[in-house]
Amino acid sequence: MGKTRHWLLLVLSSLGFIVGSTPPAPAATLVEHNAIPNVEQRWSASSFSSLLEPAGAPEFGRCIKTVGGEYADAGCTTTGAGGKNYEWYAAFGSTHPLEKANFSEALEEGGVPSLETVGKNVVTCEGETATGKYTGNKTIGGMVATFTGCSAFSMSCTTSGSATGTIVTHTLEGVLGIEELGAEPSLNKIGEDLFPVGHSGPIAEFSCGGVPMAISGSIISPVASNNMKLKTTIRSKGSKGKQHPENFVGEPAEVLKTTIEGGSPEQAAETLPVIQTNEEKIEINTVL
Repeated sequence: MGKTRHWLLLVLSSLGFIVGSTPPAPAATLVEHNAIPNVEQRWSASSFSSLLEPAGAPEFGRCIKTVGGEYADAGCTTTGAGGKNYEWYAAFGSTHPLEKANFSEALEEGGVPSLETVGKNVVTCEGETATGKYTGNKTIGGMVATFTGCSAFSMSCTTSGSATGTIVTHTLEGVLGIEELGAEPSLNKIGEDLFPVGHSGPIAEFSCGGVPMAISGSIISPVASNNMKLKTTIRSKGSKGKQHPENFVGEPAEVLKTTIEGGSPEQAAETLPVIQTNEEKIEINTVL
């Protein structure tokens, strides 16, 4: 697996094309609970702490079966009639926080990491792996992605000090946000924005046959919600240099950019399907 998410997961993460408030008034058809909280969903590097995160969904955590809980389902989304045998516990700061916060990523079978600019410059890779950790109820950090078998312009692309064809990203961090509002909170679509630490500097730097390139910005990748899993699939999606999506609800677009030979930055998009494996089961809840 902002801002930014995988450029390939980051250049693909590595190749990062990682893209990445006034909250909008909720649509009249939406219930009041589904309104965007009156707080920013993004924070500066200095505020990346679970102690400073706004409360509420979306949020990392666990839905645990227990007698006399608040929720009636295993996703902790329903509080209506029926036995209430589940309770929600935030990943950090709750009475049952995460005990193991690390995760790893690997390319989905048959997946092809790629990065394409609006000018049709394309970087492709054959493999991708990454490691990171949950750092707050809405944030991840310490993430580094490695892409292998990378090429562009019919030449190998390599980060300085790495094996030929290998691109390694700088350390990345990310944050959850609402990609699209649903008719009710349980139907909200969630994204994870991945970007360089503090939104400063490039996502990745490398050279393709002597041609220097750099990826900057951030990337938002759609992520599954309301289902506690050990493994989940994250697919960064883009076409013709445009990322899908490019922004969270009520926030301006934040795009991935590629700079070639020190020229003007060119908007880019990443396509990267990965399988993320957590050390323990975790969920992104949209209903809190």
